[in-house]
Amino acid sequence: MQKTIVKTPTPQDFLALVPQLVGFLPERSLVLVAFRGNRTCGALRFNLPPVDAGAQDLRRIAGTLLGTLCKIPGVDALVPVVYTADAIGDDPFTAAGLPHGPFLAAIRHRAGQSGFLVRDALCVAADGWASYLEADAAGGRARRHPLREIADSTVNQDVPGDARRELARLHTGAELPRVDLATRERCARRLARYQRLGPDMGPIPELVEMVGDMLDPVGTAETVLGLNPADLGIDEVAALLFLMQGPATRDQMMLQFAFGREEGLRSHALNRHYARRQRETGLSMDDLVEADMAAGRAFEQSMPTTGDLMLGMSRDRPDPERIDRAIRLLKLLVAMAPRSARPAPLCMLAWLSWALGQGSVAGIYIDTALDIDADYGMALLLLQVLGSGHLPEWAFAVPAD
Repeated sequence: MQKTIVKTPTPQDFLALVPQLVGFLPERSLVLVAFRGNRTCGALRFNLPPVDAGAQDLRRIAGTLLGTLCKIPGVDALVPVVYTADAIGDDPFTAAGLPHGPFLAAIRHRAGQSGFLVRDALCVAADGWASYLEADAAGGRARRHPLREIADSTVNQDVPGDARRELARLHTGAELPRVDLATRERCARRLARYQRLGPDMGPIPELVEMVGDMLDPVGTAETVLGLNPADLGIDEVAALLFLMQGPATRDQMMLQFAFGREEGLRSHALNRHYARRQRETGLSMDDLVEADMAAGRAFEQSMPTTGDLMLGMSRDRPDPERIDRAIRLLKLLVAMAPRSARPAPLCMLAWLSWALGQGSVAGIYIDTALDIDADYGMALLLLQVLGSGHLPEWAFAVPAD
C-alpha cells in the first residue's frame, strides 16, 4: 500500500486530519494519536470517562489507556484529542477550565511518566476548539478558536470530495447505506429460493459442488471484492448472503477478505476436511477439533490456525485495502438483507472493524447482531473478546515499507 504523507503545520490542520485517521467524526471521545518520530503511526479512540469520575478513577483510566499505547513499537510521542458536546465557554480560560480538563491532566501526567512527549493536547467542543497546552502557556489568557478553522484547513483539500462528504456524514463509522423497501423484499425472496436448496445453516460441500462455481465461496469472495458493491445484482447479493449463513463459510470468507485468496483456499480446504470427517465419524466439529488438539495434530502447522487469526493471535498483518473494500460490500449486504439473515454479515463487519483497530465500531455491529439474535454464537464470542479489551497482535506490529 502506498504511503500518504499529510503535513499538518497548525493545530487546526492536525484536527482536520484526525477523522481521516480514525475513519469517522468522533463524538464524546478521546483519541490518542501516536507518533513514531515525526509521523503518526496509529490512532486509538476511547469513550470519555463519566463526568462524575473521581481523581483516582481518572488516574487509573489514564494508566490503562497509556498502557495500550505502550504496546505499539517505537512510539515516542502522542497528541490526545478530546471530542465533546460540551462548550468551552467565554474567553479567557485555563487548561483546567476546558472540558474534561482533569482527565487530560491525568493523561498528560501519565504520558510523561511513560516517557512519551506530548506534542499538543486538543479539545474539539460544541462552540470551538482549544489547546490545553496553549491554555497552560497563556497563564489563563487562552482563547477559543472557531470550528470553521478546522473545516477550512488545507488538509481537507487533499481529500476527494466524495470521501470528504462521507467523513462528514459518519459519526460512528457503522452507518449503513439506504436501500428501498422494494429492493429488500426482492432480495429476501431470492434468498429464500437459495435456502430451499439446502439446510438452514447454509451450504455444505456437496451443495457447493452441485450448484457449481456460482456458489464457490473462495471464487465468489475474490470476485465480489473486486467489484463496486453498487453494481451487484439481486442474485449476487442473495448468493453471498446464503453462503455467509454457514459459520464455516462465513469465517472463511471473512478471513479471505482480510488476508487474501490463499487464506481463503486454506480455510475452505480445512472446512471440507472437517466436513468429511464429520460425515465419517458422526462427531461434531468441536469434538473433532478437540480430539486433534489432544492428539497434537494440526491441519496446517506451518501457519497460524484459523482460530489464531480470528482471535488476532498473529503478527501477520491483514490487508487494510481489502478490508476497506469488504466493509463497503458487507454494509450493503446488511442493508439489503432480511432481518434474520443480518447477524452473519454484521459479525463479519465487527471482526473486520476490530482487525483494523476500530473496536468501538465493532461493538456497534455486535450489539445490532445480538438485538436480532441474542444467542448468535459469533456475536457472543466477539462480545467477549471486545469486552476484555483485547486487540489483535498485528495492531502493534510495525508494517514493512
